Amino acid sequence: MGCHNGFLCFLMFRPNFISGSVLYFANIFTGLLGPFFWNNLAEYQKQRILTFLNPDLDPMGSAYHIIQSVTAIGSGGFFGKGFGHGSQTQLKFLPVQESDFILSVIAEEFGFVGIFLVMIIFFLFIKTLLDIAFKLSDYFSSLVIVGIASILLSHIFINSAMTIGLLPVKGLPLPFISAGDLSYCHVL
Repeated sequence: MGCHNGFLCFLMFRPNFISGSVLYFANIFTGLLGPFFWNNLAEYQKQRILTFLNPDLDPMGSAYHIIQSVTAIGSGGFFGKGFGHGSQTQLKFLPVQESDFILSVIAEEFGFVGIFLVMIIFFLFIKTLLDIAFKLSDYFSSLVIVGIASILLSHIFINSAMTIGLLPVKGLPLPFISAGDLSYCHVL
């Protein structure tokens, strides 16, 4: 649900000055309702947003995950520390490393090169799915395949952005890599 909400917010807050359409006025109306929505959020939701905007507010609490994730990525450097030699991961400073922050583990142990290879593999997989979808003559089947590719791409983007601190920590697994039975069932 969070993935879809983020996408809807992206679409809603996109400025549309040229056409002056209803969407532009809906954006203004949504912006004016911001304080109302903020007051109706639960405390943990407010804390998550504030931590996303400034991780230094609670470095040992709700910001601990993202600080350790960015530290692990930065310590990996270009080539990484080697398989099983990451200090953040081996000393268990990085929580939930087998599912939510698996990309941080890859970055620390295999560096930028490892992340680049993982992203290339994801790109080739999604490109193959889209190539298959555009070659099919059955419209419904091609829509299903494009939908699957879109979901995978959104999960990859959200997990990657969450790992480096561009999006709030959501708990969305990285397809095909993160541990967890539900993650595997969802992808397969």
